[in-house]
Amino acid sequence: MPGSKSVAFGLLGALLAAPALFFAHYTVRLIYINFAAPGVAAHRQSGMYIGAVVFPLATLIFGWLSVRCFRKA
Repeated sequence: MPGSKSVAFGLLGALLAAPALFFAHYTVRLIYINFAAPGVAAHRQSGMYIGAVVFPLATLIFGWLSVRCFRKA
């Protein structure tokens, strides 16, 4: 039977995987909108620049934390 510490790290890993997947989805969506729909992208310049930096960074951070928790579980 797994210990409570192992279960806690498994749950924390799953909880951290959710925002990693969310930010990965929005990173791909941002790239798609930027290249496939330039008419839409023209009106959202500053937000796209911020998202181009923040979304991939958040994906990497949450993904890395999730993997660390799963390995520790």
